[in-house]
Amino acid sequence: MIALALTLAALAAVADPGSETSAAAAIAAAVAVPGARAEVREVRRTAGATCPARHAEVLRPVTGSGEVPLRFAGAAPDGRACQAFGWASVRLTAPGLVAVRTIRAGEPLEGAVAPDTVELRAGRAAPLAAVPPGGRAARTLAAGTAILGDDVREGPRPGEPITVVVRIRGGLELSQDGRAVPCARGRACAVLPGGRRVEGRPEGGQLILEAP
Repeated sequence: MIALALTLAALAAVADPGSETSAAAAIAAAVAVPGARAEVREVRRTAGATCPARHAEVLRPVTGSGEVPLRFAGAAPDGRACQAFGWASVRLTAPGLVAVRTIRAGEPLEGAVAPDTVELRAGRAAPLAAVPPGGRAARTLAAGTAILGDDVREGPRPGEPITVVVRIRGGLELSQDGRAVPCARGRACAVLPGGRRVEGRPEGGQLILEAP
């Protein structure tokens, strides 16, 4: 009964069921995350309640669950154009991965995650749809946790061996063993036997350097 009352209150605030339908379509078109789906839970009018608005416009891209600002356009009974404003409560979800058990920091993610539908939050990293090769947990993840981009560390842990491959024009490659050291996300760093520190991109568990 409570859910029904909330739904009826939302419809009354919009004043025109066509506005709610238009809002849902506008929100779906404004979703800025590929593969995501928006569920509109409530639409409410906060200004221009007497405007029989039919067309809804979303005022910013939808990147996560939360409140979405709306503008409605329509025509008054005398034919003059009118506007109304309001908000929609939206839940945004997308295909992703969740931990099927507790994963300790540094543990491989392979075999410890499963596909699921996850909720997106604005301002947070996007969920992963697949585990990158050699992907490890960047922090301890509880069972049921959605796996986000910043939850994953690729390649070996600091102190572990890593092969440094230098690619030279013409297809020539030179390789040398090193030790992995902490590095910025999306990059790979290592210390060579002589003490030189190098930084490149991770690829298949190796550190790749492209020679000029």
